[in-house]
This record gives sequence, structure tokens and C-alpha cells, in this order.
Amino acid sequence: MNFTAKQLEAINHHSNNLQLIACAGSGKTEVVAQRVASILKAGKSKGLAPRSIVAFTFTDKAAAELKDRIILRCREHLGDITGMAEMYVGTIHAFCLDLLMTEARDLWKFDVLNEVQQTLFIDRHSKASGLTTCLDLKGSPLHRYRDTRHYLTALNILREDQPDWKKLKDHTIVDSLATYHKGLESFPPERHVRPRRGENATTLPLPRRRLLPLPKQSLENHT
Repeated sequence: MNFTAKQLEAINHHSNNLQLIACAGSGKTEVVAQRVASILKAGKSKGLAPRSIVAFTFTDKAAAELKDRIILRCREHLGDITGMAEMYVGTIHAFCLDLLMTEARDLWKFDVLNEVQQTLFIDRHSKASGLTTCLDLKGSPLHRYRDTRHYLTALNILREDQPDWKKLKDHTIVDSLATYHKGLESFPPERHVRPRRGENATTLPLPRRRLLPLPKQSLENHT
């Protein structure tokens, strides 16, 4: 496989941090996979274990592709390596969640709601979730089903971005966000369901755990 000079520089760079800026289709996955193999090869004599390397992606699909590529390239350069299963290749969200579940005992009873579960919760508990007490820009109350998607998008923006809270102080969406969080706490755990890893459907009853969405702020505050 032929690499450009910049790609080779990235693959063989081991000494410190490296930022790669490249467009789609430029070979980032291959370069990262080759770099992981290069790092393991260079550190083999020093006892560098695969578990010392963490490779983050933004989506599960990208994680699966990168993991397969890393395993393939490592086998090509190093043969069979013990401990490859201990190398973390996945989304940063899953990594941080696993870290929280391992280190923060007060969060063990919580799990993350996916978008489908959040939508179902809001539709089933429209008042307790703050949906029907929230007003749109024209002063009309939001409606279940019709406005659920827009309401959920607004909540996600408030939780994950950095809005100007002073400009929002008189808007009902701020109170609705607080109502939404209280509503999640109020209903018994058996009303919620937890999907198996990788599934979107809500099929499994969860009798002893409450499910809460985990915003970026929570990750930042505990890591």
C-alpha cells in the first residue's frame, strides 16, 4: 500500500500528541490503523500492551470498521498478539459511560436513554415530561406526538450546548427542562425499559434501575 509523505509521518509519529485534519475519503481509518500497529510494534520490546491504546470514533459503525482494520494491520505487522480484545475501540460516549459506571458508584443505578426511549417517555408522560406545559414562540402549548421531536431537539440543545441562559430566562422551555428531569425521577423504574447493547427497541423491563439521559455536562463533570 502506498502512502503519502504526510501519511507516513503520521503513522510513524510516536513521541507526542498528533492532530490529523483530513477530509472524508482521505484514508484516515487506514492511517489510524497503521499507526496503532506501528506504536505496538515500536513498544513491543518495552512490554507495551494493546490495552494501553484507546481509539475513539463518533459512531458505532465507524468503530466496527476501525476495529477490524486495526486487527488486520496488527496481524500483518506483528502476527497474533495477546490482549487485542482489551484494546478499546469505540465511541467516546460509550467509553465515558463505562468509566462512569465503573468509577462513580452513585451513578450505578442510572443508564442512558436513547432517542427512541426519550420519545416514548415524552409521549407517554406529556405533562410530567414538560411537553404540554411548554409554549412555542407564538405562545401556544406544545402537543403530544406532533411536537415531540421538536421538543426533544430543544431539550438536547439546552443540555448539550452552551445557550445564552439570560435570553432564555422568560421562556417556558427552561422550566420544561427542569420538569423533564423531575419526571424521569418520579416514575417507578419498572415503567422504563432498557434495550440490549446495539438495539434501538425498548423491550426489556428494568425493575431495579432508573434510566436517565446523560448529557455532555455530566461526562465533563465526572471525568
